[in-house]
Amino acid sequence: MIRTILISSILLGSTAALHAQEHRIEYRWLNQPCSEILSCNTGCSACNMPTNADGYFFGTNAAFIGVSTCPLPVSSGDNAVYTDGWTVMPTADRTVIISGIATVPVQIDSIIFRHAIHQDGPTRLKVSFTNNAAVASQEVLDVEVPAQFEDVVLTDLGCVEFPEGAPMGTFQIRFTPYDGGSGGWALDEVRIIASNCATSTLGMVELQSNTPNKQGPWFDLLGRPIAQQPAPGIYINPTKRVRVF
Repeated sequence: MIRTILISSILLGSTAALHAQEHRIEYRWLNQPCSEILSCNTGCSACNMPTNADGYFFGTNAAFIGVSTCPLPVSSGDNAVYTDGWTVMPTADRTVIISGIATVPVQIDSIIFRHAIHQDGPTRLKVSFTNNAAVASQEVLDVEVPAQFEDVVLTDLGCVEFPEGAPMGTFQIRFTPYDGGSGGWALDEVRIIASNCATSTLGMVELQSNTPNKQGPWFDLLGRPIAQQPAPGIYINPTKRVRVF
């Protein structure tokens, strides 16, 4: 019984450690000094450097391709980025690109961005994503642009891919507003949240068959014997083999 309890503690501790790790990248374009400043003739400025929660998952400066930019005050010390020059139909040469790097296996749990039309700007927004920046991005959203700032949430975007032999993986998000007047599109914040990408639920060998391949009863994590057709859960047989259903 004591041995079974020890194994249970290790399993539960490993599971908690695996799922507790959260990685976060935030783009807020605050009015503060940094190594890359966006500015325009209205006198506003905004930092174009993301805030990275750790050294394992981090973003690069946002790239504004083929369009004009200007920081747009939202509140004291906080700016959005106003962009104009968008076309009626989406084109690859006019887009906003946010790229990120992961040095540990992570899954993108959510991407949250806040945006709005500004002065008769684009009425629709196309968002594309790839979890491998060496591969073309795929459209994941085509949505109407709100008149007032609103949050949009994307979820379940998969794990960042590591090319064979590479020490890191890269991902990329593309924002392409279109179909509007001569005004602009304002992007206030982008938050990217990830967690460890588990290749195995507990980091241990999992048996896929529903029929035990060892003689003798199976036990639950409290050491109690179970039937031959157990309910979904985690069990241990007399050889201390762990089984996940």
